Amino acid sequence: MQTHPVRIHPLKAKPPSDVACEYTALVRMLAGAQSRVTTLVCDHQQQIQALQAQIMRLRARVVVQATLLAWLRDSLVQLEPEPPEDLTAHAAAADWVICQTGCVSHGGYWREDDGCRRTGKGCVLVEGSEGLVIQPP
Repeated sequence: MQTHPVRIHPLKAKPPSDVACEYTALVRMLAGAQSRVTTLVCDHQQQIQALQAQIMRLRARVVVQATLLAWLRDSLVQLEPEPPEDLTAHAAAADWVICQTGCVSHGGYWREDDGCRRTGKGCVLVEGSEGLVIQPP
């Protein structure tokens, strides 16, 4: 017996199998997923670009504010009046009165080993016509 190859007529093709239908459905689902992912990636890229632009604007604003703050500090320093020279003399006189009061009148309250506990400087007691007096620095 001789067998002849079976020819399938194009009009008499077999209906697609279940595997082919599932494969086609799977490919369509994959194409839809790829389309959604592409859209999401494009949206995220736009958001990233917008955020990077915002970061640049905010950094520029910080630089401007820091510069203005530095200028204002410099201006404030220039506006502050110089202390008068006689203020230093008044401060020295006030220290002398405090030391004299504490060391002479109150029995050496500030005095400790020929030094002042309050200022850390040395004190010099001078004997004058009124008794012991602290010599001003």
